Amino acid sequence: MFDRDVSGYRLTAAGETLLTQALRAEEALITAERHLHGQDAKLSGEIRLTTPDVIAISLITAELAEFSRQYPEIDLQIFLSYDVFDIARREADIAIRFIGSGRSPPEDLVGRKLVTAASCYYASDAYLAEHDPWDKDSGARFIGWGDEDCFPWWVKKSPFPYLPAYGNLNNALLQVEAAKEGMGLTVVLCYLGYTAEGLRHVPNTEPYKNYDIRLLSHPDLRDAARLRTFRKFIVEVFEDKRDLMTGKCPKAS
Repeated sequence: MFDRDVSGYRLTAAGETLLTQALRAEEALITAERHLHGQDAKLSGEIRLTTPDVIAISLITAELAEFSRQYPEIDLQIFLSYDVFDIARREADIAIRFIGSGRSPPEDLVGRKLVTAASCYYASDAYLAEHDPWDKDSGARFIGWGDEDCFPWWVKKSPFPYLPAYGNLNNALLQVEAAKEGMGLTVVLCYLGYTAEGLRHVPNTEPYKNYDIRLLSHPDLRDAARLRTFRKFIVEVFEDKRDLMTGKCPKAS
């Protein structure tokens, strides 16, 4: 199967052939498994959900707990990640994902757009009392996302293109906590800023839509009863939260 030389081991022609056949066999088994799971008519079994922390923790934890109470025979497993899990290989059954507005989801997946989420500008009351971001000389600053430039594109497109960004806090939940502690202004999804105790919407700024949130799964799994029930449940959850997600919630004056 292998030849050994000074650089290490490498596959022989026979090894290459065997590897190709093994990969085909693995893919066939995975496809068969998906079909079997897709035909499952019972409201029981495993659901593997992958989604970012800013959705699972900050938006739908209570609802996921309610789903588990309603369907105690369904084993709900949640994987927090911003990475794209391989749904075709059943690393996950369902994904709830942020996708830039106007961009298409992967071609091999099916699903629907749940909502187009909006972001806006937030800071603590104490920070805004000391730093008026509309005043170029106020000393206000953004909390950075790790850009080398103090004036990255998202600052230049903001209402405050003259405010520098400092720091590298590349997680939205961390940004929220830092803003609450008076580290600076943050631009985060409206539902994070609005529901964070101690944060205030920056006066005279307007929400802007920048992310689609999509519910995705593999077409082979669309008929599994537990997955169909869960997808319907998630669609209703996001519909109930539409105003919060799109920035139509009341804003601090």
